[in-house]
Amino acid sequence: MLISRLQIPVKFRVEEGKPGEKICEAAQKEKAMLIVMSSRGSGLLRRTVLGSVSNYVIHHTKIPVVLCPKDHQ
Repeated sequence: MLISRLQIPVKFRVEEGKPGEKICEAAQKEKAMLIVMSSRGSGLLRRTVLGSVSNYVIHHTKIPVVLCPKDHQ
């Protein structure tokens, strides 16, 4: 699939398991050049208790990660 106007190849996948691990594995398998993620903007306490998928990915992959903050509208 291509994002039509920009001609950027995009693939969608559905996986089961721990999200951070699966994102890192899929990016590695697909030989991704970049991982783009969104952040929910959780507070420190919530992140500490529940963990953060984006934090996991940032610290467990060598692939560059772009983290887009949650829209605060």
